[in-house]
Amino acid sequence: MARRRRTIFFPPKSPRLARAISITSPEQFRKSISRVRKLKGISSTTKKRALVLAKNRAAAQLKRKTLSTGERRQFTAITKIKIPKL
Repeated sequence: MARRRRTIFFPPKSPRLARAISITSPEQFRKSISRVRKLKGISSTTKKRALVLAKNRAAAQLKRKTLSTGERRQFTAITKIKIPKL
């Protein structure tokens, strides 16, 4: 019997990272990248993983059928944003 895998929608382990990252708009996501880069005391691997997870959540939102055209455009733009080296 196959084990049940964890989804990408789960509570954050780091509240600081959760407050810093937003996928409400492409501009907010770009600002999130710079905010996360400035955070101290969190490893760069954890920061990168959190940003990739947020980007993947935006891609998962694109599979919803009830998205408006504006939301679809925003989530598509977020998925195309490259995450730089942190």
